[in-house]
Amino acid sequence: MVYQALTLILLAAAHLHATTVERFSLSQLSAQAHRIIVATCTGRQTESLDGQIFTRYTFSVDETVKGNAQPHIELYLPGGTLEGVQSRIAGMPEFILQSEHVLFLTEQNHVGFAWPIGLGQGTFRIERTADNTARVYQRLDGLTLYEQTAKAAPTPSIQGSELHTFLQTVRTLAGDEPDAR
Repeated sequence: MVYQALTLILLAAAHLHATTVERFSLSQLSAQAHRIIVATCTGRQTESLDGQIFTRYTFSVDETVKGNAQPHIELYLPGGTLEGVQSRIAGMPEFILQSEHVLFLTEQNHVGFAWPIGLGQGTFRIERTADNTARVYQRLDGLTLYEQTAKAAPTPSIQGSELHTFLQTVRTLAGDEPDAR
């Protein structure tokens, strides 16, 4: 039911310049994610499915923070460029080859693929400084966020946090250890 509603929203949003979604705090992302992983994008292929453009991303999993440990995952997200036609959903994350990310993912949908929770909110890009310090950044381009409650608690900024500190916080908030199966 949730996936059907999300699909309808995403299809309707395909013609808009912004997508409105509920704001998720880091605590909510951590608790609601079925899987949380640190991964590197190793593949990107655009395809047509029932007349809609989708991009299949493959990732090598560097670390599992929450959920089942697997060496690779695939995300199949709406949007991309195919045969000169571009389709984009505002707020849907896009990944470039060899980019590193912390991904907060839903359970697999009816066709076997997970999505980032809250679109771009469930994706944190890892960038390395000159001294190779890994830092996380969340890009919310194209997203308009609304608060579920009138009085939301202030969320501390996580932009630019060191990766190891960020992951320690996420592990605490998720309250889950990775399954080594």
